[in-house]
Amino acid sequence: MTNNVKNMPTFRGRFGTRSKRKKTNPKWDKWRYPRGIDISWRKGDNQKPRAGYGCDKKYKDLHPSGRIEIYIRNLSQLENHIKLVKDTKTEIYRLASNLGAKKRLEIKQFAEKHKLRIINCK
Repeated sequence: MTNNVKNMPTFRGRFGTRSKRKKTNPKWDKWRYPRGIDISWRKGDNQKPRAGYGCDKKYKDLHPSGRIEIYIRNLSQLENHIKLVKDTKTEIYRLASNLGAKKRLEIKQFAEKHKLRIINCK
């Protein structure tokens, strides 16, 4: 058996792009295990997701209070949602972070009128 060097990959490790450590030098043309405080292995490096870390699908989109969390960007979106939903006691609403004070106040007054629960409204 002959070893075809052209088809073999070169493993130069994390120092392979530096100009002093060239691929032509056999000393630097090999894999070196990364050591030190500057290198950190992350979850995505050579690992696959495994079963057992997810939660049940019925609890997936729930707020910690046990209610369904709905993201609201404006007043009309909240009004339309209330028309479609039968029971608003099982839902909790979160306002968009880029809403101004005036629109937040309008939404807050509307929510108090219809007895809705909003998370991030003072």
